[in-house]
Amino acid sequence: MRYSVLSVVMPCALLLSACTTVTPAFKDIGTRSGPCVEGGPDSVAQQFYDYRIAHPNSNLDALRPYLSDSLAKTLADASRDTRNAALLKADPFSSHSVAPTGANVASASSMPNTDARNIPLRVTLSQGSQQWQDEVLMIREGQCWAVDDVRYLGGKINAPSGTLRQSLAHR
Repeated sequence: MRYSVLSVVMPCALLLSACTTVTPAFKDIGTRSGPCVEGGPDSVAQQFYDYRIAHPNSNLDALRPYLSDSLAKTLADASRDTRNAALLKADPFSSHSVAPTGANVASASSMPNTDARNIPLRVTLSQGSQQWQDEVLMIREGQCWAVDDVRYLGGKINAPSGTLRQSLAHR
């Protein structure tokens, strides 16, 4: 019995193409219960810091579109605990106790994984001639990017721990 080359190659090609189909790492990127801000992770982070600088005394409700559902709940719970009063009265989104007057978020354009669910971004903050860096953790909730935590890197840390969430957790 003779087989034509086509009858052998065609099923192998179909089988091979089925094996090389690429699917996203995360099909379900979750949901979001709150409002959100349009843009990628770096754009939303920059908008967040710009808003904080323009409105230094803003409350949690005003910041809600920028914050992840989880961080918003953590901050709301923390605001009812008197042990957090000093941290929340200062600027909890910066490692310095004095609020920054300028912020520049590093670009996320070089991120190779478009399926990423969280992206840490460096933020250069300034006040007058002082400059320092912190890191903001952006997460994807549904189709939105939101601030989920801040890692304090700036030296003059006004918080009891290395991140915003750790500083709010009392063990």
